[in-house]
Amino acid sequence: MWRIVASGILFQVTWLICVADDNMQLVIGITVVNLVVHWKFIASRQQDFLLWVVVISGAGILLDGSMFQLGILQNSDAGRLPPYWLVFLWLNFSLALRYCFGFLQRNLWLACAIGAVAGPFSYYCGTLLNDSVTLQPPLYRSLLILVVTWACFLPAAASLARSACFRRAESA
Repeated sequence: MWRIVASGILFQVTWLICVADDNMQLVIGITVVNLVVHWKFIASRQQDFLLWVVVISGAGILLDGSMFQLGILQNSDAGRLPPYWLVFLWLNFSLALRYCFGFLQRNLWLACAIGAVAGPFSYYCGTLLNDSVTLQPPLYRSLLILVVTWACFLPAAASLARSACFRRAESA
């Protein structure tokens, strides 16, 4: 149980730092610390740890990259590319999804519902804390696109986690 709680706390801290702080060294540093802590203390099976981080982070970065290319998300600093902090946030989210949100692997409908609410809410809060990223007006349309996207992405990732390649997340 302590692993789930530790992973959840680490994700909340890294999410806030990645979104709210423009210091690239701090964002990189907290992400490296999070990766090392998960590797050394939280993951009980390191065999597929790196593969999981690469697959989920890569999928998320591609997902966000598509959102920027389509103009649903807009970056005032780098045009149609996600900002660096959002890329690092995906590394951190991959860890949270595997460990503190591991319960979603057992109930994909719950993953769908949580994705539909928490995904868009996270982006919306992120735009309030960091004005370099905005949602394309009208706001309701961008949020609706994020609802549908996250209602599909989160259960797909949870399903992948329980697949033969990635056994169910380690129990605490």
